[in-house]
Amino acid sequence: AAAQAAVEAKACRLAASAQAAVKASEARRHTAVAQAAVEAERRHLAVAAQVALEAERRHLDAAVQVALEAERRHLAAAAQAAVEAKACRLAASAQAAVKASEARRHTAVAQAAVEAERRHLAVAAQVALEAERRHLDAAVQVALEAERRHLAAAAQAA
Repeated sequence: AAAQAAVEAKACRLAASAQAAVKASEARRHTAVAQAAVEAERRHLAVAAQVALEAERRHLDAAVQVALEAERRHLAAAAQAAVEAKACRLAASAQAAVKASEARRHTAVAQAAVEAERRHLAVAAQVALEAERRHLDAAVQVALEAERRHLAAAAQAA
């Protein structure tokens, strides 16, 4: 009877030990599966963040190009209108202020003034376009950096 009890106790200990080993093995397997899922999700979020950043960069580049072209057309039209208006005013002034013998000289002066004004407006338009381009480039950089930080924070949180 004592031998029987000892055998049964040993069998119980062995069964408990086997159960504990099986549970530990299952826990390791579940941990490995969870780690693989976390890594897959991290890679997925990194790819999604990269795709979103690239799409945002392309969108902002296109917006910059559209804005620059619209500003260039606007400034060119304004410069042309200003030159034409100035030319009309100068020509009318020259015609009204001089006699026939002075008309050629005043016309030359008016043409020189128109040309100087045209050059001045062309330089002003170029300066304004460059300033707008730098402003839009800076805005693009700020927006891209903010989006990158936002996506990095989202990826980190995940």
